[in-house]
Amino acid sequence: MRQLGQSLPLHLARPFRQWLYTVSHRTLILRSHGRADPGHGTSRSEESVDVVFVGVLAMNTRVNYRELFIAIRGDLTEVDGFTEVPERHRHRYVCLTVSDGTHDGFVVCANLGVDPVGEAGLRRLGRARDPGLDVKKGTFTHEIR
Repeated sequence: MRQLGQSLPLHLARPFRQWLYTVSHRTLILRSHGRADPGHGTSRSEESVDVVFVGVLAMNTRVNYRELFIAIRGDLTEVDGFTEVPERHRHRYVCLTVSDGTHDGFVVCANLGVDPVGEAGLRRLGRARDPGLDVKKGTFTHEIR
């Protein structure tokens, strides 16, 4: 199984929503808005947080999560009918459970990262404030607070 850039299981006790999916880069970003984001001044958290799934092959996710749990679901045989991954490439991907504690979904991806200052989504949109992350490579230089 692939070693991820983020240790799991992961629990983030704040609301998240689908923020961005880029087909050409196979990247999914779930975002929790902070007060620093325009229009989100009533958020409980100061900073935004982006959860970035890189190299996405398949997903079954909700639009909104009241909190976020991410864990390793198992090998890719659990989603064989959903997506076809050649045996020679299976070592590159992992199947993750994505849940809010009530509703379970999954993401099959090559890597996972958490950007605790919410720059990943902005970088994809060309508006990043921080040069310390490379979403394409799945590398994040910040730590979760």
